[in-house]
Amino acid sequence: MGSTVLIVDDDSGTLNILKSYLEDIVDVQIANNGRQAIEIAGEMTIDIILLDYEMPMMDGISTLENLRNLKTCINVPVIMITGRNDRHAVMNSIIMGIDGYLLKPIRKETLIDTVLEMIRKKSVKGDKKTIVAIDDDMSYLKQINNFLQDDYHVIMINSAKLAANYLLSHVPDVILLDYQIPLYNGITLMKIIHQNSLCQNVPIIILSGTLDQEAVKEISPFKPAAVLAKPVEKEVLLAHIYKALNNSEQDEEL
Repeated sequence: MGSTVLIVDDDSGTLNILKSYLEDIVDVQIANNGRQAIEIAGEMTIDIILLDYEMPMMDGISTLENLRNLKTCINVPVIMITGRNDRHAVMNSIIMGIDGYLLKPIRKETLIDTVLEMIRKKSVKGDKKTIVAIDDDMSYLKQINNFLQDDYHVIMINSAKLAANYLLSHVPDVILLDYQIPLYNGITLMKIIHQNSLCQNVPIIILSGTLDQEAVKEISPFKPAAVLAKPVEKEVLLAHIYKALNNSEQDEEL
């Protein structure tokens, strides 16, 4: 079958139903608590995780945090499943970097479509490098995405807080960072990234509309791969990303 889906839910009835929906199209592994899920994920390759939000002992968020600490699960797509249709649950899940969200009861067609779309995205992504672009200006993020989407897998994040939390559980190949993003400025976010053991060696390209000498002095200790003035031309951005990736690969070989 090729792909393996891990379903995690403390309700055995839900586990059996969801397994029956998927077992004709993918290999299905089941776990009835977070600890069991972590054990399974540590022993075999998992392609997609369906994770219940509310479980005793270890809830979905805590389970996800532990799963992301496994090298094998750092970038595995996670779909959160829950009976709670409230903003708090949704935001908690999004902040932790989930890839999808389904409300119980889940229709068979909905689940199959969601899982197949995740598999399709993984196959399309293939060997494409992942670029995380962080900027509070959504229109600018869309422009960056248009520049890069043919060559890279682009993740657009328009909040510093969401970016910081996303990078706790995902490791991109390059980070594009707006120096003047609200809430945290570029310096604060770079400090957070460098303290994150997963992402501390990921190349960062700074983008800024205004950059005075004082700002350049603040940025220098973090050794960004490049500092580019907005608006940046497509060819210039592509060239700097290519250079950053090459330098990163050479550093890994040393």
